[in-house]
Order: sequence, then C-alpha cells, then structure tokens
Amino acid sequence: MNLSNNINLDNFKSFFFIGIGGAGMSAIALVLKGMGFIVSGSDIKESRYVNILKDSGIKVIIGHDEKNIEGYDAVIYSAAISSENIEMKAALKKNIQIFTRSDALAWILNKGNGIAVAGTHGKTTTTSMISMILNHMNLYPTIIIGGELNELGTNANYGSGDYVVAEACESDGSFIKYHPYISVVTNIEEDHMDYYTNYESLKQNFIKFMNNTRDKGFLIFNGDEILIDKLPGLKKINIFKFGISNKNDIYAQDIVLSEFKSSYCAVLKDNNLKFNVKLNVPGIHNIKNSLAALSVALKLNLNLNEAVKILENFKGVKRRFEKRGTKSGAIIIDDYAHHPTEIKATLEAAKEFKDKRIITIFQPHRYSRIKALYKKFDSCFNETDILILTDIYSSGENPIPGITSKLLVDFLIENNFNKKIAYIPKLTDAKDYVNNIIKKDDIVLVMGAGDVTRISDDLIKS
Repeated sequence: MNLSNNINLDNFKSFFFIGIGGAGMSAIALVLKGMGFIVSGSDIKESRYVNILKDSGIKVIIGHDEKNIEGYDAVIYSAAISSENIEMKAALKKNIQIFTRSDALAWILNKGNGIAVAGTHGKTTTTSMISMILNHMNLYPTIIIGGELNELGTNANYGSGDYVVAEACESDGSFIKYHPYISVVTNIEEDHMDYYTNYESLKQNFIKFMNNTRDKGFLIFNGDEILIDKLPGLKKINIFKFGISNKNDIYAQDIVLSEFKSSYCAVLKDNNLKFNVKLNVPGIHNIKNSLAALSVALKLNLNLNEAVKILENFKGVKRRFEKRGTKSGAIIIDDYAHHPTEIKATLEAAKEFKDKRIITIFQPHRYSRIKALYKKFDSCFNETDILILTDIYSSGENPIPGITSKLLVDFLIENNFNKKIAYIPKLTDAKDYVNNIIKKDDIVLVMGAGDVTRISDDLIKS
C-alpha cells in the first residue's frame, strides 16, 4: 500500500479529501486551501461544515465515486473511512499518494511553531482560547480546532504568522506524530479503550507526545491532575504547571462562579504577580482551560494584562455549554459532554443557576466507550433532577452484545441514583417527553457527542 510515512505535502499541488465534511477534516481542508493548495473532497451528506467549505470556495461532492479523485495529486482520508471505500480503492489502484488526516495535521503543525493541545477533556475550549489571544495580539496564527469557535464562525483559519494552534487528539494514537514548540496537556483519563485497551497504554502515548516537545520549547500541563511521579520516562525540562492548587506555577484563587460567567485571581507563583480574570463561560473546568491559555501566553512572552482582557471577550465554542434559546421560559443548553468527568463538570456549571430544576437528556456515545466506562457514570449525574437516556449513538461502531443504554440505566438504579430517570430510546420521543414536562425556569441540558444536538432546535421550534 502507498500510505505515507514520510510526511511532506510540499511535493503536491492538489488534494482530494475523502470524508471532508467532518470537523477535523474540514479544518485541514480550509487550512491547506489557505496555504495555496487546490482542495476538493466528498462526503455522504450535507452538513454545516460542508456549507462552510463551499462558502470558502472548496468543491464538495455529495456521495462517493471513483471518478471523483481523478486529476488529484494526493488523497487525504478520514479515520471514519473504510479501506473498502470506493474512492480509497481507486486511489490505491491508481497509485495515488494517500495521507491520513493526522499526517496532514502533523505536517502543518511541525512546519511552523506548533502549539498542540492534548487531553481527555478541554482540548477544544483551550485551543480556542489560545487562538483568540494570539489572533487579537496580531500574531495571525493558523488555527485548527475540533469545534466551532463562535468568534470565527468556523473551526479553522489559515494565518500568515509563525504559530499553528491545534488540537492533538489522542483517540487513535496519531498525536505522537506531532513535534510542537509548546505542548499543552489538560488532563489524562481513561477513554478510547477501543484503541488502547488499557489506561497504561494510553498514558504511555501521552508521555511520548509530551516528550516530543521541541528541545527549546515548553511543556504545559494541569498540575492538579497530572503528577510527574506517575509519568515514568517523562523528560523533566521546561515544564510549567497550571491549576487551582497553589503548588502550580500559575494558579487560581478567589474563585466566583455564576450562571454563564466565572471569575478568579490568577497568581504567578514565582513572583506573586496577580491578574483579575473575568470569563463569560461558566464552571471550574473553564477556569482551568483559561489558566492553560494564560500559561501559553506567558511562555510566548505576551502581555498577560492584554491576554486577560482578551479572554474576557471569549464567547465560547459551539456545543460547549451553549445557550441555544428558550422554551416556555426554560433555558435550552446544548453540550458535547459524553465522558463521565465532562458530564459532571457540565452539570456542576448548570447548578450555578440557583433554584432551577435541571432536566438532562443524555445520548451515550459509542458502544466501546460505554462498555469500558459505564461503571464510572455512578455519580456524574447527581446534580440533575430528571435524567433521560436515549439509545447509544454508534458513531460507526458495530453493536456489542449486552451494551445498551438500558445497561447504564440499570447500573445507575443499582447504585442508588435517587433522581427521576427515564429510558427513552428514540430522540423524537425524548423531545416529546420533555415538551410535556417542561416548566418555566427549568434548565434543559442536551448532552452527547452524537446527533442528540438536534433536540435543542426541535424543542425551541415545537
């Protein structure tokens, strides 16, 4: 096979993307077009990202056909694309060079002064905050995000500056291809066990990613949750830690949380410099994300007072505690949370809306994730008043016998979950159920990484 190990996209003029409509693929396509390459691609359906690509002048074909790849120098494919895909087969037959999405991202990131953000949670928001700081300081970064930054209205942007800010996803181990100038790790928790099979394997890949930081670069990580003595083999050079605890190099004190906002005092341990930070995003998790972003600004020798002011105008990322509208006086919030830790953080943020009933609609994500983690869901829903679970969103996986949302419901009940719980398999029925019980001053949280997001709009319109 002609899958590439030596990544140098400079040798090509045109690229065809198979599965171009996903968040990750569309971001790479937008950046390569900005760099002057000819870019086109295919996907099975229209989507918001497809529309963004078309608006940017990128040709997108709906449907796969072997004729689509004719005339292109190389193919870039999504991890969701099977080797049996007709366009993949045609590329192999024609001996067209094939790259993975991570190959392309590695080339872009390693070519510039890469700032790569890894971690089980918080990657998208942290990457977005860093991007906004650099953008507003006229450093013109290239930006590659796994979600849509509200300020940009898109998930990617090619910039003329030296810095490349990107998410480094650990899901398939490909982030060890990256050699960033600054590596950021928000946390390391058990996830993606379909690939790693055990936590130790996951942790070892994170260590490899961290050790790939360039010699004169910086490694920045969450010192509250990542302990150096638990990372054997980690190179202990140019490390900078952030967190809530005062053992970190930058930490938060005087924290105030309120509905869609939060504030704190950021303290630099070495010189006790203090900065009052106000955020228009809620929750302790976003305070940690902002501390990571300020750490990057500090290591780039940027003006921290200015960085703090820029963060005050950060309006978040789509599907990250995003207020979608109201229904009968209730607030509808859409959130991407699908891991137990993320769910707990999101519900704790929602609890800052005092004296409001919280209704949570949760769509579990991937059979493999539920199989590996279902026992970790024991306390993450404690802050909700009503919990509705729908069927599992497969994300292309085949069903696993015995792994259903009913397993999760039964586990919660067996572990003394004492709030109202309903198992409603279909999204349309879940929406109808909420329509019948919703009251003024409720908070309705629509949570999950799948297509559950459409319930938000359906509730508002119904």
